[in-house]
Amino acid sequence: MYSLTAECAADEAGVRAAELWEAGCRGIEEQELPGGRVSLRAFFEQKPDLPGDWRQEPDTDWEAAVRAAWPAREIGETLYLAPDWDPSPTPPGRTRVTVHPGMAPGTGEHPATELCMVALERHLRPADSVLDLGCGSGILGATAAALGARSVAGCDIDAAAVAVAREHVHFPLFAGSLRCLRAESMDLIAANLNAATLRSLEGEIARVARRCLILSGFRDAEAAAISIPGFRVTDRLSLKQWACLVLLRDGLSEPGKASR
Repeated sequence: MYSLTAECAADEAGVRAAELWEAGCRGIEEQELPGGRVSLRAFFEQKPDLPGDWRQEPDTDWEAAVRAAWPAREIGETLYLAPDWDPSPTPPGRTRVTVHPGMAPGTGEHPATELCMVALERHLRPADSVLDLGCGSGILGATAAALGARSVAGCDIDAAAVAVAREHVHFPLFAGSLRCLRAESMDLIAANLNAATLRSLEGEIARVARRCLILSGFRDAEAAAISIPGFRVTDRLSLKQWACLVLLRDGLSEPGKASR
């Protein structure tokens, strides 16, 4: 077994991790570093031709190690996130969301993913149609489905991630962009993407979303730069210096709340 250690900017970690999974890694450890950077340590059975700091690892039961790294846990007030191999019963009063750690980004371990799940718990309406934008493993779409969304779909420009996610989720996924969708065709869009990508998509997000946006994948310091035309911020969540914004279309209000 070999390990490769490489550093990158925090907002590039998802893309870099996807490249490592595609290269055949068996697991990834992520460590936050000062200055908005992260260290990724990827484990391989065979040593591919990739640049970085390589080392040979001692013999280890990697399946047991990976399973130990993803214990089931409670998220928010009502969610229970568990890997597909976990036999533990769902605690009373909680809704189980099954995650499939493997070949696509999105395990629920990153603070931005957890923030999106909590925001869905707070703001999803049962009648909502939901789009998991940049779906990766499909964990946000799976959360929306578990919480009772009327319909769920997911999209990602990474066709390999979509192919892997299709093996595990039970809602439609497509490889492509928001340009494939009609105007105001989704009630809620959940997107765990970096700040630069969200800014590049702000026009398309505003065109497709009918009611609500849940946006994360950026640091607290970057949140002020996130804006979507025709939407206003109504909730902000923060965890370990990562932020999540909830936006409603102008003129609409949350159930039981008057418009301002």
